[in-house]
Amino acid sequence: MREKVKLLGVWTGAVIALCAAVFALVFVRTDAPTAGAPATGSGAEAAADGGVSAETREDGQGDADGERTLAVVMYHNILKSSKGTYTVSPAQFESDLAAYVAAGYETVFPSEVIAFVCGEGDLPEKPLLITFDDGRYNNMYYGLPLLEKYGAKAAFYPVGAFSAFSTDSGDHSNPNYSHLTWAQMGELAASGHVELGSHSYNMHRYSPRFGVARMKGESPAAYRRALAEDTGRMQDALLKATGTPALSYAYPFGEYSEEAEAVLRAFGIKLFLTCNEGVTTLKRGDADTLTHVRRVNRDGALTSAGLTEKLDILRK
Repeated sequence: MREKVKLLGVWTGAVIALCAAVFALVFVRTDAPTAGAPATGSGAEAAADGGVSAETREDGQGDADGERTLAVVMYHNILKSSKGTYTVSPAQFESDLAAYVAAGYETVFPSEVIAFVCGEGDLPEKPLLITFDDGRYNNMYYGLPLLEKYGAKAAFYPVGAFSAFSTDSGDHSNPNYSHLTWAQMGELAASGHVELGSHSYNMHRYSPRFGVARMKGESPAAYRRALAEDTGRMQDALLKATGTPALSYAYPFGEYSEEAEAVLRAFGIKLFLTCNEGVTTLKRGDADTLTHVRRVNRDGALTSAGLTEKLDILRK
């Protein structure tokens, strides 16, 4: 009888271990490269070492429901000389940062958003992700000092080809037209206020393909190879410049597809930003809530109060 009980205990332990392994597989996405993607391992390293942890809130608020409503504001240019659909002045950006605080929003990094969904960290009750598309130098020149002043966080999404030109030509550090150099990206990453994502290496173009869309007549295999080459090139460049490849991706022109998502995931991308307007409900353990994250474009014609009011309305 004693031998039977002992055998039963061993069998029960094995079953529990197997269930734990299966449970883990449900919530962990593989980063193994797909066909056409280079097996550099940077995707898996990004998941392990790319700063995906987030501080757990001491009050534990929100742990019971496992959901957060994420607001994302999309910026492009910060310029003193003009404002418009995709441009704000430094004074407007500072006013925005103050308005976010007054409205109860707390800025977060993409890695913290990912960590929340993966069950590895928590988020404030009103998380806000500030994003800057295209990697313009004026985002750093005017924006970084203000982020530091307000203790705020933001994510910059440079285009590799634009940054390569600014770096190689030597024509950089002009807030009116320059893009970030690779060295400047390293400074941003070291600041503690900016996280770098990807906006493609050279797919921020209208033709011959529109963003990351598949071209007419292009085979699925050829398309995957083209996107894998572009994504791998940008990941390698960011890794060299900042020590960390991107965990998040802002689709050029907001063009996205399931094909593109599959390729990007193979390179460690876990959060995908669209240009669809709105907010996004994040759910613990549900990676699909990170696939079509909505954003609100920061139109320079809108006041800071009008912007936060718009965000609050969308959250309801």
